[in-house]
Amino acid sequence: MKKTLFLCCLAFVALAANAQVSIQPGVRGGINFSKLTNSDADMKTDFFVGGSIAIKFTKFYALQPELTYSRQGAKATDYYNALVPEFDPMFYPERKVERKYSLDYLSLGIINKFTFGPGFQVMVGPSFDFKVADNFDSYGYGSPQDFDLSLVAGVGFVLKNGLGFDLRFKQGLVDVYGYDRFNTYYDQYGNYYNNYNVDDIVLNQVIQVGVSYSFKMK
Repeated sequence: MKKTLFLCCLAFVALAANAQVSIQPGVRGGINFSKLTNSDADMKTDFFVGGSIAIKFTKFYALQPELTYSRQGAKATDYYNALVPEFDPMFYPERKVERKYSLDYLSLGIINKFTFGPGFQVMVGPSFDFKVADNFDSYGYGSPQDFDLSLVAGVGFVLKNGLGFDLRFKQGLVDVYGYDRFNTYYDQYGNYYNNYNVDDIVLNQVIQVGVSYSFKMK
């Protein structure tokens, strides 16, 4: 048993020594199309920008940590004067007011990238999002949670010169407002109740259209 373990360790060291690991730093940025689930708000357009370090273990696989500033949230539109239908719209036209809910995050992504053929890529991994700013208080809402855990998946294509393009979907997994949906209690008669309601959960959802550039290390 000890001999087998020793041979396995020796084989692992030999493989690690012969591995062609390369590191490629890069920059990335693009457009966010974000929304909040289970809300009346619409999709909001904003941007993201950041940097990455691709650790290439093989031609097929790379682990890519990313640090990204991402502006997310949602958009809502209200129409006034519709509450007083007796007014002539010629003299009292409806007034359109747009509200933009901003949720800005500093995101640490750990992306697994799989490359096929000349440059087609599939990517998936978690993102740890730390809130740096929001404007919910200005609209009379409570402050959202300071942290979100997201799952990122997408596809991309990279040219030989290091220029890349990708399309990603980012799904938040933590309730934006941090409500305890699994709050349980017993009434005065000892009956058990569960207040969980999946329709009340508000999550971040983002579609990202990005451009990136990887620097070749000599």
